[in-house]
Parts: sequence; C-alpha cells; structure tokens
Amino acid sequence: MTRQFFLLTQISCVVLQMRQTLIRLAVSSGFVLSLVFPAAAAEQLAVVVGADAPQLERYAADELAGQFRKLFPQLELSVTTEVPTDAKEIILVGSPSTNAAVGRNLSSGWPKLTDQGILLHSVKTDPADAKRQILVVGGGSPVATLWAVYELGHRLGIRYLLRGDLFPVTPPVLSLAGYDVVMEPKLRSRTWRTVNDFAMGPESWSLEQHAVCLKQLAKLKYNRVMLSVYPWQPFISYEFKGVKKETAVLWWGNQYRVDGDTVGKKVFRGARLFENPDFAGMTTSEQMTKAGIQHMQGLIEHSHRLGMTVGVSISPLEFPLEFQKVLPGSKVGTGLNGLTVVPAGEQGPEDPDLLKLVSNMITAWKQTYPDLDTLYLTLPEFPEWDQHAGKAFTLLKAQGAISDASLDELLAAASGRNLVASGARGQQAIRGNLVGLAFFRKLFTNTDLLTRGDGKKLELVISDIDSALFSVLDQIVPPGAGALNFVDYTARRVAENRGLLAQVPASKIRSQLIMTLADDNVGILPQSSLGSLEVLVDELKKQGWDGFSTRYWVPAELDSSVYFLSRAAWEHPLTAKDAVTELWTTATGNRSAAERLWLAWEHLEKATSLIDKNDLGFTFPVPGMLMKHYNSEPVPEWWKEAYDAYTEYLTELYRAHGAINGDAFPVLFYYAKRSEYALAYFEAVTAIRESAIASKAGDSEKAIEQMEKAVESIYSGITAVADVATDQSDRGLVAILNEYAYRPLMAEFEKLSAE
Repeated sequence: MTRQFFLLTQISCVVLQMRQTLIRLAVSSGFVLSLVFPAAAAEQLAVVVGADAPQLERYAADELAGQFRKLFPQLELSVTTEVPTDAKEIILVGSPSTNAAVGRNLSSGWPKLTDQGILLHSVKTDPADAKRQILVVGGGSPVATLWAVYELGHRLGIRYLLRGDLFPVTPPVLSLAGYDVVMEPKLRSRTWRTVNDFAMGPESWSLEQHAVCLKQLAKLKYNRVMLSVYPWQPFISYEFKGVKKETAVLWWGNQYRVDGDTVGKKVFRGARLFENPDFAGMTTSEQMTKAGIQHMQGLIEHSHRLGMTVGVSISPLEFPLEFQKVLPGSKVGTGLNGLTVVPAGEQGPEDPDLLKLVSNMITAWKQTYPDLDTLYLTLPEFPEWDQHAGKAFTLLKAQGAISDASLDELLAAASGRNLVASGARGQQAIRGNLVGLAFFRKLFTNTDLLTRGDGKKLELVISDIDSALFSVLDQIVPPGAGALNFVDYTARRVAENRGLLAQVPASKIRSQLIMTLADDNVGILPQSSLGSLEVLVDELKKQGWDGFSTRYWVPAELDSSVYFLSRAAWEHPLTAKDAVTELWTTATGNRSAAERLWLAWEHLEKATSLIDKNDLGFTFPVPGMLMKHYNSEPVPEWWKEAYDAYTEYLTELYRAHGAINGDAFPVLFYYAKRSEYALAYFEAVTAIRESAIASKAGDSEKAIEQMEKAVESIYSGITAVADVATDQSDRGLVAILNEYAYRPLMAEFEKLSAE
C-alpha cells in the first residue's frame, strides 16, 4: 500500500470525526445539555491546607483544586486553612506536622512513611453525619504530598504526558470514600536529564518550555533533574593562569538558516536563523554567557519550586580550546567540530596544574549556582587520556580501590564484550577510565571542594564508568560518591547485556542507570524502546538499584515511555503493555483503540531496533546525515523492513485516531503526522541509493528521476513535521532536515540536471 492510501485514510478519519461531532452537537442541543447542567444545587467541597504549611503544600492544594474544578465543573470549591462546618466534602492536604486537621481526623494514626511515601485515606465519619466525606491527601514530605495530589488525579482518570494533561472522556463520579492507599517508590531516584546538545533537543528549549515540561514531570513523580552540559556551552565562566573561558555556543557551534528556500519555514515566524528564544540575537561570548547563566538559574529555580533536586553534569576532563595554551601537551579531543582539548602525555593523574584548573571549574559552578544539590562528573565518551593507565592502576591499587583484578584482566574484559566500546575502543575506555578515576580520587582529597557557600555539601556522582569496573564501583569512586552508570547507547543493547548490572554492588553504592528513551545515534526518526525499558526496570528492582536517569533528544514519541517509567518506579510488577494500554484506554475511553496503540508502539520499537542493529548513526544529525547514503551499494534489505514497520505504526495510529474523542485526539494526530515523515525519510534514502546505482550504470535519466523523487520525499516529510510542530524540538528538527537533507539533495539534483 502506498503513502497516498494512508493520506486518504487520514482525511477519511478526520471527515468521519467531524460528522460524529456534528451529530453529537445536534443531539446535545436538546436532551444532553439538560444532563450536563442539571437544576439541582451544586455540591460543596473544601480543600483544607495548614495555616503555616510549606509553600509546596499550598501549591499542592491549589493544584488539587484546579484539577477538581475541571473534573467537576459544577462543584463549589474553596481552598482554606480551616475546616468549614457546613462542607459535606473535605480534602485535608498535608501531614500532622503541617496540617493540624490531618492529625485530628486520622483516628487510625499517621502511617509510617519515608520522605517519599504518599497517603490517600478516606476518614470514617460520625454515623450521625453520614453524608460528610473526608479524604486525607498527604505524604512524608511536602513534595510527597504534591505527588499524592497527582496520584489522586491519576485515580480520577487524569493522565499526565510531557505535553500536557489528558482528562477522562467520561467524567468520574465525585466520591471521597473508599481510599486506603499507602505508596512507597520501588526506585527512589527518578531523574530527568535535560539541556543536552543538538538543535532538536532540549538545548533549544526556552525556559518557558522547560517550565512546562518540569511541571508535567512533577505530576509523574520524577524527583531529580540533571542538567547535562558541555564545555563549549554558555553556562559558566572561569579562569586559569590568565586564560578565561571564551567559547560560548549552542549545538556544537553550528548555525541553521531558516529563511529563503527553507521548507516549512512558517514555523520560524520570519526568523533568519534557528535560535533558542532565550539567546535570540546574541552574538558575543559575554552576551551568550550572561543569558546562559540566567537560563540555567531559572531552570534550577523552577525545579526546586516543584520539590525536585537539581544537579549539573559536567565533563571535567575536557576544556574549551582556549585552555590548550596553559595545558602543555594537551590535544584536541574526539568530538564534533573539534571544540575541546583533553589532557595528554604531560598531564598525569596527579598533575598540579590540571588539579587546579578542574578545581577552578568546579568552584565556578558552585559560586554561579549556589543552590545546586548534586555534582555529576562525567568521564569523557572517548577517554583518550590513557597514557598513564599503568600509573593510575598502581595508585588505585595502593589505595585498596582495586583488590583482585589485574590491568590485563580488565583490558581483556573490555576488549571481548558485546558492546559498542569493545576491541581497541574498549581497551582505550578502560585505560582512560583508570586515569580519570585516579585523578578524581586525588581531586577530592580536598573535601572543601564539595562544600557550598551555605556550608552544605554537594552530592557527588561519578558518571559513565566503564562496565568492566562495575564490580569494584564502590572502591574506585571518591569516598561517599554515587554512580550513574552507562552500559551502551541504546536501551536494547543494555537489555541484551543486563547481566552486567548484577555486577554492581548496589547495596554499597548509590547506583542509577542511564535509561535511553531515544538515542541520537539512532537519530532523528521516531523511536520507542518500551520493551527494553521494561526489562531494565525489572532488573534494577531485582538488584536493588537506587533508580534511573533518562536520556533522549527528540521528546515527541516519548509520552508512553515516560509514563511507563513513572508508574513502574512505584508499582511492581508492571509490564509496559499493561501500563501503556491502561494509559490510552483511560485517555481515549476506548479499549480497542488502546490495544491498537500498543500494536503501534510494538511496530515503532521494531523499526527502532532495526536501525540500532544495522546502522547505528543512520540519521545522526550532522553534515552528511542523508548524503552518506548516496553510494552505489545495493539497497539494504533492512531498509524495507524498517519502512514496513513504520508503515504498520502509521496504520495503527490512524485506526486508533479514527475511533476516539477527547484530549487524546490531537496527540495521536501529531504522532501520525510524524510517522508520515519517517516514511518519507526512508523513501528519500532509498531513492538516492537508486540514483547512485543508476549513475554508476550510466543511466542518467533514471538517476535524475530518482534524485527528484528523493527531493520530493524529503520535502513532503519536512512539511509533515512542520504541519504539527508544537515546540522547539519540532522546529529544530525542521531546521536540521533542511540543512542536512533538503539542501544537499537539491544541490545534487541541480548538479545532475545540469550535466
């Protein structure tokens, strides 16, 4: 079946939906309206919060009231600090320590809760006043009380997505009776990573867009935010030996023109360049850094208001190019556009200049952002500082950090494993890790380096330690530090190597796993990893890990994955299928449609896995992204398999979309339009491959014909994304597709046509 068939299907579904809507409106003009607005007196409900309650609990009370007003529009609702004598429905928000009314009304006593435990408890009232209902909504801390409010919303049918709330198609019945819920998380650390790099990721988001996302994450009970930043970004300023950090760019210093011949340029509202709105028009390092610091401070403030802790993840062994002059022997590191330098031969793990430079960097982060809670130190993705591995191993061994394994055994383990970092790259990773870890242990003999200005200590977490060192994690990190562990780029690859997770001594060191929801190496096409995420969540619970941190770039298709993680962190057992089917059944009011959507997600995961297995980097967003496929090799068979999987994904989306109403309707349409883009992209890469094959065979007419087809396909795909673009990631994707796909294709088409 062709893409034209699916476009006709889409149009038919929309027409059918419009007809159904008109019929409902015609019917409602008489009978249904009398049901929606009955003549009976409105019910009264009081939301009671403590007079001296923390700000977060007052916010929780307001959130509860807002949700109830939308769920029950006839309700007369008030938020107060006193229990009204005439109210028939009363919700008490908080705990006995923050709201005296909670203690007075809980005859059974307050349960034993951790700081993350939540409570929903219906109070048995005096039989003489049987019509009065009281519900306690609280937690072991103010933020847990906020989560309890959202758990109540969830049980009333609200489903929280990254993009907003989906209210139930069928309104619930108002009743405060029957609740007896005590919940504690199975995974205590539920971390959201943000900022990142690349124009289609959250690096492009304004503070306003971040704030919307953070609010939704709070509703999903995520409790930590990790700001993942890079040495060349404009979020910090520091000096060493008279050299000041000057590099201050976004998305690796690339620029994306979005005027003139740009396809879908309507989404840019007349702009010349694609920019993060918070940095628009800024050209100097000073301007960018000032804006970057303000942006980051806003992120921290928004997160703290929602009860989340905030950490910054830095790579302390990479520096902007300007510091090369004060690091003798340093070299330009592996990375896009050559923006950083790394230590080399002359700097060992105890080098005093290097220790001072990194100390200056960390001190600058503490002083610029005095409210940070956590410092993540990330070992470089390509740990090239490996010349001193033997010395580093000896230092760690002398400190008792590596008691059993020899260096040769570690190198052999890293070389022979089934990971991207294997063979020579695996050995380099181990050698570089050993040097970096020896350096960190030396660096933090200065314990004041983690002390904030107010005297509190920053939590220290070491990230991306090589899996060959998992069994000795608790020994090799600086004393008291935790570990954020990376195994491989995609969730599928980690799930296949989940045996490595059992090697981590999770009972001895706070351990979190990086959960990749969508990988930049798989690229800019729609992705899902729900099946692999289920395997990994179960493994973390089984091994007693502290939790996880997300990893992603384009958030578009991630609603189901983020939702699954949010529920699975608290519920056990819970399958991805059960969670996702329940999500969309409630959101659409249609079980059959929800089952269709689970099938859609299975097809999407199949497409993701095919790309991951066959061509990691298939749509990595850099120059040559599309044109690297312009060669005369035979068309890979897996391209057709992936195309078919995306086709089935699109089919199930439109089938579900045509059978539902409510808030989920535009969300599914958004997914479906983006699936059209995925098909168009595969049509384009197939066409340019056929063009190259024809050129080699001397068939210039067919070569031009296929190149023109590729141009048309990419144009259609970009238009599909632009038609439903809602945020900066969507707009960033449009900019990237123009720069790395459409314009190179047009240039080649014009070249072929002129020959």
